[in-house]
Amino acid sequence: MSIQNLMEDIVANVVEEVMKKDKDLEKIKVNRDDIVAYVLNRIPPKYITSERGILHGKIQAHYETQQKTDMLFSVYEAIDVIKKRRSTELHSAESTAAAEEYRLSHIVGEVLEETTLSMIPNVEVTLLFKGKPAKMIDDNWKNPYTTNKATKGYYHFWPIFSKGDMGKSAHVPFTLEFSHPKFEDKKVDIEIETISKPNMAKTHTTAIVLLQAKVGVDLDFLYK
Repeated sequence: MSIQNLMEDIVANVVEEVMKKDKDLEKIKVNRDDIVAYVLNRIPPKYITSERGILHGKIQAHYETQQKTDMLFSVYEAIDVIKKRRSTELHSAESTAAAEEYRLSHIVGEVLEETTLSMIPNVEVTLLFKGKPAKMIDDNWKNPYTTNKATKGYYHFWPIFSKGDMGKSAHVPFTLEFSHPKFEDKKVDIEIETISKPNMAKTHTTAIVLLQAKVGVDLDFLYK
């Protein structure tokens, strides 16, 4: 009987997509297999024994948002570890020292229409720190982030930790700002946990945010 770890293919595909977006990884010779191995050692395996099981597992895994965010988190963690090991380039002394000690939790959330709980495409979600868009850990993370049908209305951010601005507080305050031409703007205050380097794989899941349609707006566009 053939046994396959379903996660091998899924992780390999995620790593491939990340590496395509970051051309600098080729310059410092970050090895794809090193990243895949690193991630597989940090997520639970899913062993499959049939073709039907493989198909069902891939569909299930595709829609498990928490699992995908944890996996993506581990991919970036692996890249960070390998970069530090192979590259002698440093950022500022402050940011390097802070990165050695602390990071912020990855943020994931969902925004829906308040009366039908329908997914709303094209909501611009901005993560604010002290009233300004928060800096992300690298260019692969967008701020603001625009929701879409492919991600089922979910948004995610991974803000960078700044020791100078954030100190050593256990939690850092942020504000989520939601904007859409057919809905009332909304702001939600959140606090993100500061985590130490040996314990980096954490995700902060925000409460579902419900948006109110502006007066006179026809919501039929949500079902097209």
